Amino acid sequence: MKNYKYDITYVFGSGRNEKLLSEQDHGKEFFYGYPYFSKKDYRLNIIETENQNSSNLTKKILKFMDQFFAKFSKLTFYMNVLISRDTLSQIYNSKNVITSNHGIGMSLFFYISLMKILKKINFIVILSGLFAMRKSNIIVRVLRKIIFTYFLFVVDYLIFTNRSEYDFAVKNYSKFETKFVCLPFCIDTDFWRPKSTPDFEEKKGVLFIGSNGHRDFNLVIEIANKLENIPFTFITNRIKDQDIKSRNVTNILGDWNRGYLSDEEVKNYYEKARLVILPINNTLVSSGQSAGLQAASVGTPLITSSTIGFWDYETYQNKKNIILLNNNTLDLWAENIESLYYDKQKLEDLSKESLHLINSNYKLVNFDKELEKYLLI
Repeated sequence: MKNYKYDITYVFGSGRNEKLLSEQDHGKEFFYGYPYFSKKDYRLNIIETENQNSSNLTKKILKFMDQFFAKFSKLTFYMNVLISRDTLSQIYNSKNVITSNHGIGMSLFFYISLMKILKKINFIVILSGLFAMRKSNIIVRVLRKIIFTYFLFVVDYLIFTNRSEYDFAVKNYSKFETKFVCLPFCIDTDFWRPKSTPDFEEKKGVLFIGSNGHRDFNLVIEIANKLENIPFTFITNRIKDQDIKSRNVTNILGDWNRGYLSDEEVKNYYEKARLVILPINNTLVSSGQSAGLQAASVGTPLITSSTIGFWDYETYQNKKNIILLNNNTLDLWAENIESLYYDKQKLEDLSKESLHLINSNYKLVNFDKELEKYLLI
């Protein structure tokens, strides 16, 4: 067996190291097992997407490659902010490599395929939305199929954080089914827990949160405009003050990676709201999953779109622990929000059931223990 410097190297987007070093308490769900494994005997390492220590010429070449492959495959690549001699050395000296999204996985898989010729590296990619392919011309489809097939051969395990995309992949890519693992995204319930029993006499307003491009931002603006007697709070970097049409909106700049708000501040907004709304475009991407689970974990009811990528239709039940809407029409959303907002009993029932569901099915330790089963020990 070859010697390894690290048992696990995590390759993250930016912001994780800063949060780990911060003295502020925060949710640990976006670290994908790191806090859990750090309490054991694993030798851990973190690489983040940032300006790596490589020459300007190398960066320019990698940036060109990112743009070229993205344009002609409609896939995502981050090589110019990830690849350097140092990062490749760290990966080569790692027994397990875990990437926090498929764009990072796509950026690394060619290099890891070469490393695997010389030594065993267990390559795990956590994903959401990789299989949500955009329609494209024949040239793009051919190149994408070549890259995608090569990627699936190289990766050891694809961790699907929502069941809908997992089912789609198993049905359409059955040849690689043994590499597909469904581990639903889970929440740090020790952090995302209500300070007290939710009191809907004290709660006020509707919260919309998130910057993922699959949210329906225009609909959110129109909903607030139509329901002018209800206060709304938007936490996002995608809606500008000048986009808002009504005076009942508080618009707050938010982005998890950039840390504009602390997790504690975000939690307070969840707890103060009567309900959270997440209008989502109909996509296989499980957009809104983390926000929806965080809201439920503090006992705030959620209204969201019934999409093909909704994270788990097996555990969530419409009108019992969530409100799912079949289309994104303004009248349907406004009617359901207004009806629920003033129905204290229904709010309390949804809150109770959603809290029970989170604590039964979505505790972070469940994800961590399952992920550990797929490590090369």
